[in-house]
Amino acid sequence: MFKKSFLLAIFLTFFGIAAGTIIGQQTIPKEKINPSIEEERNRILQEDLSKKIDELKKLKEEINKKIKEQEELKAQLEKAQSENYQRLAKIYESMPPEEAAARLEKLDDDTATVLILAIKPRQAAKILANVNPEKAAILSKKIVSVREKLSK
Repeated sequence: MFKKSFLLAIFLTFFGIAAGTIIGQQTIPKEKINPSIEEERNRILQEDLSKKIDELKKLKEEINKKIKEQEELKAQLEKAQSENYQRLAKIYESMPPEEAAARLEKLDDDTATVLILAIKPRQAAKILANVNPEKAAILSKKIVSVREKLSK
């Protein structure tokens, strides 16, 4: 029994090595590979790499174009928003300070801050004087913060 197992092991080992040599080219040293095949492989890889680079360049151009479009839209939106705040500021300026303060208190802090900044300083002071002291303190801090950011 041992003899049969041993012979079977030798037989399988021999045919495994032979099959690996015939099937697998990994046992062929790199120096023995035909240089024209290696050159062809390198050329194909180079072409693929060039195609990928071209694709990436096109994608980069598309992305830059989209970014530029978004920046233009953002600028248009900010201009429209600024114009709306200017109109609204004029409306608040024409109101009595008490009424303007009552309405300003109902706005969220960011909107109220932008609006106060758009109103003439003397009128803004009169309106803030009539705003709830806690809300006036919050708005004042936000105004200082915005002005600091703008000055940088």
